[in-house]
Amino acid sequence: MADWNLKRVVVIDNDSDFDENLTRRLRERGYEPMIVRRGAQAAKVVKDNKPGAVVLELALPDRDGRQVLKEIKDDWDAKKVPVIVASGYLSRLDAAGREQAEAVVSKPVDWDILMSRIYAACGKKRD
Repeated sequence: MADWNLKRVVVIDNDSDFDENLTRRLRERGYEPMIVRRGAQAAKVVKDNKPGAVVLELALPDRDGRQVLKEIKDDWDAKKVPVIVASGYLSRLDAAGREQAEAVVSKPVDWDILMSRIYAACGKKRD
């Protein structure tokens, strides 16, 4: 997957308050947030946009976030993108899902922790 945009962060979440808060924080730090509200299109957006990281909610209106995580990690082009699961439903995430995730952050989030996880993920080397 060439042409990474390590400053782009895809946020897969349908909570507008969370999205607005995270978008503001990302932009303040020079990142380019992309909001995706539906899980059905998420893996394609990740594959097409080559972001530095993904922030994923598990409770989406149209698809289980665990399935979205699996779709991203099963895609040849998207699987190297670090996925940070940020959700109030972490009990839904099994051991395999936790292993696939770069980091797991419980909602309501500690913004300093989430931003540090995003920063670390975007700085990860891609092979």
